[in-house]
Amino acid sequence: MRVLFCILSLFVVFNLCGKEINVAYPKDPFSLQLIVMRKKGMLEKEFAKDGIKVKFHDITIGLEQIRAVAAGKIDICGSLNTTSIIIAAGQNIKLHIIKAVCNSTGVLALMTTNPNIKSVKDLKGKTIACTKGGTMHHLLREALAKNNMTLKDVNYIPMTLEENYNAMFAGKVDATVLTTVEMVKAKNRGARILTTAKGLMRPKLVVAVSESFAKKHPDWVGRYVEVQDKAMEFIKKHKREALKLAAEDFGISYQDAEFLYDNTNLISTLNKDDINSLKDDIDFLFKQKLIPKKVNILSQGAAVDIYFENFVRNQICVCAVSSRSILERFHGSSGHRSRHNL
Repeated sequence: MRVLFCILSLFVVFNLCGKEINVAYPKDPFSLQLIVMRKKGMLEKEFAKDGIKVKFHDITIGLEQIRAVAAGKIDICGSLNTTSIIIAAGQNIKLHIIKAVCNSTGVLALMTTNPNIKSVKDLKGKTIACTKGGTMHHLLREALAKNNMTLKDVNYIPMTLEENYNAMFAGKVDATVLTTVEMVKAKNRGARILTTAKGLMRPKLVVAVSESFAKKHPDWVGRYVEVQDKAMEFIKKHKREALKLAAEDFGISYQDAEFLYDNTNLISTLNKDDINSLKDDIDFLFKQKLIPKKVNILSQGAAVDIYFENFVRNQICVCAVSSRSILERFHGSSGHRSRHNL
């Protein structure tokens, strides 16, 4: 009996060994649900009972997250802008949107410290720094286009988000695009907002998983979604504690964390306006030659029910589009979780 027990124990250890979920954790976007999930150890607790380890990777830039997914280093992008997903789709890199995080319209801005620049029109011939690709690049192009300009009308220098911030205050560039924490810090130091994303585009941060992960571990995907929903409930019930966690994570004041919260629309699913804006984003990115073709998306509207094995038909698979909780898709009529449909 003891020998049998040892054999069974070894079998369990062998099967649990190597099970790991790699999650991209961007430091800058104000993804409060993800912050709470990490700081409270919620994912680790959920998966520990099955011997599954959760490893976070601090990757902020959207396209860097995409490259990490393509290289097999990341399974879940905990907070990723849809612009990066569209650009990836144009390169035949398929990700599946399993959950929405927020609309960051109010905390994505084109900013300047140059007193001679009063509006976007004044940027003609000026030097602008901006992260290449992703939502910030998208906003810059939209802002210029609205004022009958393109990147050819300015001296555009691609930089990382931190470099953008430092270059503007060092007087090396006339303007830059900043988001969330850097935007607040710049505002506190006297930088002025030329325009936010409002009226130009609708930034959408979502949770995305690799195609292989979605097909191989639909149950894990469902459990991740459940944990994020629990994090959202925690935020609703314990807002002050959640914002303290965010302030600590970002190294900012509680007041700044509250400002980011008030100007970021936390969401769980993509609504009709989000889906329509995805179509507009695709059209704009195609027109700007940032994607070689107009990619296909799944956008039947609310209550999308689809099997994971059918996801391969779409470059972008929008499955978090219901006003109902996505959890309903993981439970059958008997109350047990379905491992196949979403």
